[in-house]
Amino acid sequence: MGTGDFICISMTGGAPWGFRLQGGKEQKQPLQVAKIRSQSKASGSGLCEGDEVVSINGNPCADLTYPQVIKLMESITDSLQMLIKSRLDTPFLFLEDQSHPPSPQHLLGYSSLLITTLANQLMS
Repeated sequence: MGTGDFICISMTGGAPWGFRLQGGKEQKQPLQVAKIRSQSKASGSGLCEGDEVVSINGNPCADLTYPQVIKLMESITDSLQMLIKSRLDTPFLFLEDQSHPPSPQHLLGYSSLLITTLANQLMS
C-alpha cells in the first residue's frame, strides 16, 4: 500500500455489512478489508479491498487482535463508521452519497471521528 489517504466511511441499518477483514495485532499485520460482497452495504459505501481500517466507531484498530475486532463488530447494532487509510490516491473522500460533493456535515463527521480515534489512542 502506498501513502494512501484517509476516508470516512459510514453505513447504517445493522449487520450484515458485506465485507470481511483480515490481519490484526497477533498476526503483525494491519487490519485490512479482505473481501467485499457485491450488492452489499459495503459495496456501495466506497470501501475497497485492500483498504486499511484505522478505527471502527472511534476505536483505534492498530492494537486490536482479530478476535477483538470481531467482538467490536458484533457489538455494533445500527451505525458503522470507519476511518480508512485508502489504497487509492484520492484525498479525503466522504462516500456516504457519491452523487453530491462533501457537505460541511461530512467534514464535521470526519473531524469528529478523527478526534475520537485520536483521543481513544491517547487514553489506551
